Amino acid sequence: MGPRSTSRSISGDDLVVGVVRAPHGVRGEVKVDSRTDVPGRFRKGSRLRCDDAELVIASVRGPADVPIVRFEGHQTRADADRLRGKSLRVSRDEARRAARGGYLWADLLGLRAETPEGEPLGSVREVLRAGETDVLVIRPEGSGPDLLVPAIASVVREVDVPDGRVVIAPQEVL
Repeated sequence: MGPRSTSRSISGDDLVVGVVRAPHGVRGEVKVDSRTDVPGRFRKGSRLRCDDAELVIASVRGPADVPIVRFEGHQTRADADRLRGKSLRVSRDEARRAARGGYLWADLLGLRAETPEGEPLGSVREVLRAGETDVLVIRPEGSGPDLLVPAIASVVREVDVPDGRVVIAPQEVL
């Protein structure tokens, strides 16, 4: 399938790369639910948008999927608690730079899906995370149920964002 999606965010000009969960300890740290596949997205000095403010990471530790982060200017548990539930975002341009040849989930929405022979299947309506595999939700042209397509190389043969298409080998063909 080529380079994997690097951001699970699917809407807006800013892409969500994490959501602040609960404070951790009393020194202003928070747990972050990571929503990105970009290694090192949460590192000291990184700048993230939160509401109308910019947050700069002062320190980070813990696992990549739920890092424990402290932001500059946030020294107490009360400071950390004010961030609870807020989304951490980067611009779409920044996300693309970090992707290094990959694509974003937001880039897939609206792509026309077709077979290797060029037969139309519909358009990508949604992208889901199902365990370790992404799933493309294809809305067929006309009526009928949505197609759920696992985003694996044997099924998704090509993702061509500039041309606005994704080539899918239907599973019954495999």
